[in-house]
Amino acid sequence: MGETAGVQLFQRRRWLQADHLDDGLAAFVCQLAWINDQTGLEMAGWRLVDEGRPGAILATTTYVDHAWFLAEVARLQTLPGYGPVNDATAVLTVGEDAFERWDSTAGLPTGWAPGAMFSQATVPEGTPSRCEGATRWTNAEGSVGRLAWVLDGEWPDDCPTVDPASGIRLEGWVRIH
Repeated sequence: MGETAGVQLFQRRRWLQADHLDDGLAAFVCQLAWINDQTGLEMAGWRLVDEGRPGAILATTTYVDHAWFLAEVARLQTLPGYGPVNDATAVLTVGEDAFERWDSTAGLPTGWAPGAMFSQATVPEGTPSRCEGATRWTNAEGSVGRLAWVLDGEWPDDCPTVDPASGIRLEGWVRIH
């Protein structure tokens, strides 16, 4: 997990307790705002656009220097106020957090960041793009043997549908922070 030649996308997936969605979303947004005020990580917060999974949330950040990212995360965890702000969200979540890190393909501008909504297909390596205009990301950590295709906005209607047996995770995320 060394340096990258381009942009990296870090994702931390969490799942809120179904009976505490409003409190959980509020705590999550406060946590990300606190992190952004204290560090240079520039975390964005997202809610999954899927009626069947209303508690799925995602924190993301992009960067080009992985050593800097690791140092910023290490510094964050030493800040006196981080424990309480992290715990305020953690008590409202279920299961284990999932961490994924993706390397961009060549040519993506270093300032790239998702807009107000993005769609992501996480697929087995070798799977072709789901739609025209999606950027390809290769696995750097957390989803071994997978690729991610990210599209700013919603998947167009003419994109192929997902067969559950395919191993493809297709998600739409709307920005909440």
